[in-house]
Amino acid sequence: KLPRATAPSEPPSPSVATLGMSGAPSPRSSGYCGLGPAHTIDAEEGRMDGPAIKRSRPRAWLLVPAAVGVVVGASAVLMAACAVVARRQPQRLNGADMEHGFMKKEETPAVQEAAVEANIPGSAAWWGKAEWRAREYLKGMDVKDKFAMVHGQNDKWPYHRHGYAGYINTQLSLPGYLAAYSNTSGALPLALNDGPQGFNTYEAYPGTATQFPALLAVAASFSPETSRAYAQAVAEEFVAKGANVLLGPDVEVTRAALTGRSFETISGEDPYLGSVLVRPFVQEVQNHGIIVTVKHWLDNNQEIYRQTMNVEVGDRAQHEIYMPVFAAAFEAGAGSVMCSYNKVSGTHACENEKLLKTLLREELGFKGYVVSDWGATHDAYNSAKAGLDVEMVGGPDDIFSKLPDLVQAGKLTQEEVDEKVVRVLTAMYAVGQFDNTFSVPELYVGKNLWDLDKANDQVIGADVTTDAHRGVAMQTIIDSTILLKNDDSTLPLTSAGKKISLVGKHCKQKTDPSYGHGNVYSGGGSGYVGTKNGKVISPLEGIQAHIKDAASIQWSADASAAVGADVAVVCVSAHSEEGWDRENLTMPEASELVSSVRASSPSTKIVVLAIAPGAVTTEWAADADAVMLMFYPGEQVGVALAKLLVGEASPGGRLPVTFPKVDEQRFTNEQYPGVCPAPNYWCEDLVATFSEGVLVGYRWNDAKKQPAAYPFGFGLTYTN
Repeated sequence: KLPRATAPSEPPSPSVATLGMSGAPSPRSSGYCGLGPAHTIDAEEGRMDGPAIKRSRPRAWLLVPAAVGVVVGASAVLMAACAVVARRQPQRLNGADMEHGFMKKEETPAVQEAAVEANIPGSAAWWGKAEWRAREYLKGMDVKDKFAMVHGQNDKWPYHRHGYAGYINTQLSLPGYLAAYSNTSGALPLALNDGPQGFNTYEAYPGTATQFPALLAVAASFSPETSRAYAQAVAEEFVAKGANVLLGPDVEVTRAALTGRSFETISGEDPYLGSVLVRPFVQEVQNHGIIVTVKHWLDNNQEIYRQTMNVEVGDRAQHEIYMPVFAAAFEAGAGSVMCSYNKVSGTHACENEKLLKTLLREELGFKGYVVSDWGATHDAYNSAKAGLDVEMVGGPDDIFSKLPDLVQAGKLTQEEVDEKVVRVLTAMYAVGQFDNTFSVPELYVGKNLWDLDKANDQVIGADVTTDAHRGVAMQTIIDSTILLKNDDSTLPLTSAGKKISLVGKHCKQKTDPSYGHGNVYSGGGSGYVGTKNGKVISPLEGIQAHIKDAASIQWSADASAAVGADVAVVCVSAHSEEGWDRENLTMPEASELVSSVRASSPSTKIVVLAIAPGAVTTEWAADADAVMLMFYPGEQVGVALAKLLVGEASPGGRLPVTFPKVDEQRFTNEQYPGVCPAPNYWCEDLVATFSEGVLVGYRWNDAKKQPAAYPFGFGLTYTN
């Protein structure tokens, strides 16, 4: 058994590790890069704007630029891989230049280049080195340890998941569950946690993590720098709370505006936008030794009956719309991907061989591990054979607890299980979890499993928020706030001597009892970061604290405070949460409040602050002088708003989703939300047919010549 203190750190030769799993050239080199059989492409069924692409093995897929000149990141993965393979084809040299079939390390520029590339996250050499180390480590693993690494340990209360969303103890076979956390004694346990928008304490320790803006706000920034700064702040809080796997980011391209989790995606409705923003997010999080889990693979584009519904999507749309952001994340080195609840072409995503092997492994070349969404595994054999590596949430009665029996019965081989373990270990090695990249909380080091739980309250319950993180949250709001309207230069305000009124309950009220989960400034679900009222700065509090030269600042839930005011800031918010789609795109109370202010005080300037989970209708904007839109800004909303109102900061956001007109009819029932097999009118087994193909978001508006209320990319700002 390999001593854990001497886990492998370097392959014997960089040239060997970079060529494939065990030193052999990758089989992909003969079918993808013009080094073997030619690619074959032929016509598929007709589509709206010409023939689609059908792929025959060996697969190669083309990513057609969309209306805005989309160059999808996935193609870069393939080209980069081809370049690596081409550089490393065996060269015919004389014996003096050769060593074990390869050019001598000290005399070979290609090997020197490979050594450099081994430190570039996402490169073939980077993965190759990590995988070599993983396979060496596997040799010393107990069989019980191997099975422990492919499903969560969901123990009985109070140990449960040890304070996290999921927990994988990689050292179950050691006496007394020894050394739960130690960077020098072998594999770290994996503590998985939501979410991409901050550390979710599941309301056990509210206020101990920063409630950052939603990922859709990051999308609205159109800024890789904003994405990187945001990811760094989130990662620092994960490290402080002992979580070394981040369940995110969400990268689904928004297809249906009503989907309940539209606020969680970094892509908005555009795969190119998502691809540009996800790379720095992945890189920055994994620089902290945290494995990124990109989600949800694949076609998880609505919440209604997500666990039972079926999706039918064409090949072209799959490759041009729904896969590219995942490909970009993998190019950046993402170590894990989460398979979704829904079915695709009649088979659950977590046991769908086409999704998990053909598209994910063969076409995108993903090297990390696949983890199920919580409860998304239905059959141990089918999932294991299709390519699922880790089941969550786990426990003694979970699906993957049957794997030892399947191996015993000869239905699975131990080698198949070992490959799953290798993929988990490879991700751990790749992000440096064996190399002290992840800073384990001091209270966890050397603790056994049971003592670890006693330390949970001190680690997970610690307040890890900082002024710097609040500053990142505030700047993200500023970078992502969209100025939709600004008639007569209403903004920025000259506040000196002015009577300012705030109108609407959501200028002051931070929670709403009508919500199932979440609060006024943050959506509900697994990505929700619970906080305390004292940490949340409402618009009223922010303006009162920041604007000191106004003649007066008043608030009312109705329009009464606006009478006689110079300016009225009307606050409205639409709610959304995981598990449900919105019923409509209406912004609640907006029309009523704006029209009431206009009627009661015609000369008052009206500035609307609209807080949204995604696209909303804006019929109420006609009566407003200025409109600012924020996508779930989180706890620093009041601070950012005050700065934006008086011009200390300029709104930097652009719409990452199209805002439709009120009467828009985009989908048939067959397309969204889906229909039931005849003769049923309603059922859980909805079938949604993505027959619109690539005409998603603004592409539909362009192709159908249907103008939007506000188009994708729209955003005003201040000029001086």
